[in-house]
Amino acid sequence: MMSLPIIRVHWLDQSRAFRLLWLLDHLKLEYEIVPYKRDANFRAPPELKKIHPLGRSPLLEVEDRETGKKKVLAESGFIFQYVLQHFDHSHVLMSGDSDIADQVNYYLFYGEGSLQPPLMIEFVLSKVKDSGMPFPISYLAGKVADKISQAYSGGELKNQLDFLEGEIKKNNGYLADGKLSGADILISFPLQMAFERKFAKAEDYPVIAKWLETITSEDSYAVSKEKARALGSKF
Repeated sequence: MMSLPIIRVHWLDQSRAFRLLWLLDHLKLEYEIVPYKRDANFRAPPELKKIHPLGRSPLLEVEDRETGKKKVLAESGFIFQYVLQHFDHSHVLMSGDSDIADQVNYYLFYGEGSLQPPLMIEFVLSKVKDSGMPFPISYLAGKVADKISQAYSGGELKNQLDFLEGEIKKNNGYLADGKLSGADILISFPLQMAFERKFAKAEDYPVIAKWLETITSEDSYAVSKEKARALGSKF
């Protein structure tokens, strides 16, 4: 049996990179963490651009133990797809059934392509309203932010949450096949943020709330959380 490559996670504190730790820990894969700290403006440090030109996190570095050849993977959905395809041979988080596998892969693209955009706009608009600008500028900025939310992001986020509420209910408490998959781990972050930032209420989405409670009770979640805390992330 061929040995697995060296796996390195280029980790940025207070970022979505936690999901990659959780994925790797649940698959019981050995990996190294290369940590980076945000600057005073909460931006990623320039050192990350030495690993990948976009300088974002997470980045997954895979090094062949025999040849030393390295590849660097960016974009969370693609990273998840790569890990599941190349390392989840026992189908722990990726089904061996092609139809269910397609469903899991769909969510790996859906998370960043459909769910994250309105959530991010709502986050930016909330920052505009809480920016501390003097009156009457703050009042006008708040009105503009509310209009944008009403016209697009607020309604679109509700559309996405309603969709997921129905999908999880239909699939027996998970996104696919009634059990934990890579899709659940990837989608966990934006839905946690939706509740924490009060863009959604648990009483309006009880199925999603129960799903989050269930998946974050996994032992692998606790293991990854301790690693993230040791690196400076707050939970």
